[in-house]
Amino acid sequence: MSTRRRTDAEYAELQADIEAGAWLPVSEPVAGTGAQVVLKGGRPAGRKLPSGNTPTTSVRLPVDIKARLDDRAAAEDVKPAEIIRRALVEYLDRHPA
Repeated sequence: MSTRRRTDAEYAELQADIEAGAWLPVSEPVAGTGAQVVLKGGRPAGRKLPSGNTPTTSVRLPVDIKARLDDRAAAEDVKPAEIIRRALVEYLDRHPA
């Protein structure tokens, strides 16, 4: 997955729009006015139960294993999480409880 980088001209145009007040990236109303504007957003605090179909699990990996994971994911053009999911399913299938 490749991401196109913006050109210097595009950044300059974006900056001019922002300074002119023509662009304000908010999905909710803002509170306050002028320099006192506070944007509301972010994750809600205190969510304890996983939501959706894919709750997260954190895993710490040694640097060498993480590097191998990243290299394999890049070679297969997938995210590292996909490699981890595949490996975990394979392990659980081979080692039933």
